[in-house]
Amino acid sequence: REENTSINNGHLVIEAKKEAFGGQEYTSSRLKTQGKQNFRFGRVDIRAVLPQGRGLWPALWMLGSNIDAVGWPNCGEIDILESVGYEMDDETGKGIAHASANSGGRYFKLGNQPTNTVEVLNMNNEFHTYALEWTPDSLKVLVDDNHYFTYSDTSSEMTWPFSKPQNIILNLTIGGGWGGYYGIDENTNSQKMLVDYVRVYELQ
Repeated sequence: REENTSINNGHLVIEAKKEAFGGQEYTSSRLKTQGKQNFRFGRVDIRAVLPQGRGLWPALWMLGSNIDAVGWPNCGEIDILESVGYEMDDETGKGIAHASANSGGRYFKLGNQPTNTVEVLNMNNEFHTYALEWTPDSLKVLVDDNHYFTYSDTSSEMTWPFSKPQNIILNLTIGGGWGGYYGIDENTNSQKMLVDYVRVYELQ
């Protein structure tokens, strides 16, 4: 809902609230550049504070701008950072790339193995910078300029849909298959994700 997004002290605030709306028990918000601004190759920096709480699923990510034409995952998805509230005590976040491995739509996920998990202290009360360096042949994901994950399978369009423009999405999900795996903390009435800035540097 638009009401769950605001600007406070120069920061974008996306707030998840426990309130009845549209037959659901919670509300939140999502911002995206689809239809407004697309990007291809370069670097994206997002400086943010993530919320903590069982059932929360904050994400800073990108989707192929051709999703309406080819669907997901053929459009490609780049998760610069996603985390779930029930893992926040472990201070972990993940960078993931999604593509279609073949014409049958068999999916694969890369970057969520333990060896590609980065520890980030105080994710829920300090700003950290989550970044993507995107070139014609690789995706590199960083946190506070520490590079921890690379994806570079350009063998076919089924494994590399990342030659086409993408749009940026910032959202705070409540529940869902991953975020809500252990349920939702009923004592959580409001949680906020703060974004200090989103900066895009495109290759010319």
